[in-house]
Amino acid sequence: MGKERKNILKRSLRGKMLLLAVLPVVFLAILLGFVSTRSFTSAMLGEVKNDMANQCHMIADIYDRMYPGAFNLEVLDESSYNLYKGQVDITNACQIIDSIHDAYNVEVSIFRSDLCVVTTMKDASGDRLTLTKASPVVVSGVLETGEEQFYSDVILNGEKYFAYFMPIPSQNGEEIFGMYAIYRLASDVHALVLHSVLPVILLCLLATIVIGLISIRYSQKIVGHLQQIQRFMRALSGGKFDVELSPQVLALEDELGDLAKSGQSMQRSLRLLVEYDALTGLYNRRLGDRKLKRAAKRAADYGMDYCVGICDIDFFKKVNDTYGHEAGDAVLKDVARVLKRNMTGKQLTVARWGGEEFLLLFENCKLPAAYKVLQQIHDQIHQTTVEHEGQTIRVTMSMGLVQADRNASEDAMLAAADALLYDCKEHGRDQIQVKDMSGK
Repeated sequence: MGKERKNILKRSLRGKMLLLAVLPVVFLAILLGFVSTRSFTSAMLGEVKNDMANQCHMIADIYDRMYPGAFNLEVLDESSYNLYKGQVDITNACQIIDSIHDAYNVEVSIFRSDLCVVTTMKDASGDRLTLTKASPVVVSGVLETGEEQFYSDVILNGEKYFAYFMPIPSQNGEEIFGMYAIYRLASDVHALVLHSVLPVILLCLLATIVIGLISIRYSQKIVGHLQQIQRFMRALSGGKFDVELSPQVLALEDELGDLAKSGQSMQRSLRLLVEYDALTGLYNRRLGDRKLKRAAKRAADYGMDYCVGICDIDFFKKVNDTYGHEAGDAVLKDVARVLKRNMTGKQLTVARWGGEEFLLLFENCKLPAAYKVLQQIHDQIHQTTVEHEGQTIRVTMSMGLVQADRNASEDAMLAAADALLYDCKEHGRDQIQVKDMSGK
């Protein structure tokens, strides 16, 4: 009887010790999953909002480039009208919004006041859903304030959408003509968020199961490792992609080590998604801007020289119009390869700045050395031919390069390089213009 009671007590103590080891870990895993999910979801929704805002601005920029002048609506009767952009009737010219719809899987509309006059949305018979009205909330939020607005609960045709609205100024610039609108299905956004968050949840679940099987003797050490992973995942979900896990955690040859390596793999995937341009493989504008700010700060703090270059493919729109957008993409890829091949090194950065424009950043570098690299790129672009569907395409580039003023902001230096680029465009293109703004 005494022996049996002793065994029961022993089993009971073992169970209590197991609970003491597992419960804190379970709590930490739940906390990690909750914080990471919330933070990552918030970050993803922020990226969705930024993407929709960028798409709105891109549409406005394309319309302004293709059809200079203000919007104007000529009402013919209750159900017909003519929409003009400048002097051009664009009532049925839907190529721009249709291309955005196809490229980004979003719906696009243009409103005159609160009335939709151009849209990619169609009914069951394929007719465009024009002459629909925006909700009063949108009218008061955008048309009455003249400010851009983002909504996560817009209902269209019985479906919920995320929507971004940008006001369109009238010809006199003092009133609001209407709005650009971008719509993205809420179900698609939620699916994207769920797909991104699910690995975090699964990894947290795996950590809970694995750590629950580990002996009490190692429980505190494991909890410490898990806390490091938690901090890593929290920083990662907050958009800090340069965070690193400790070598001790990465060196573990158990499930926690697998968790850490999976997190590191996810970090690389997210960095590619968020920091790199999908078409060219170069850094995107977000990362290029961050590196430019860092260079300006180092220049201000430590007196480090740096140069900023902006280059642009000449007559790129003509390439797209003549050979098609696939040919334009091929040109961008080949140009990017030349830029990447020459901009190698820890202190050299090349980023796709937007469309056919690229940012070149030379850290700890003076103007002559930067100009030499730029001249080399310029010469190689001249020698580059792009073969696309039996067509041979030749391109040239215009380039502006400045040696930065250490006491000026990075935006000022960027504007100076951009001004040189504009001057190149105004004086024949296919050239490099440089300026030393260091004051030496």
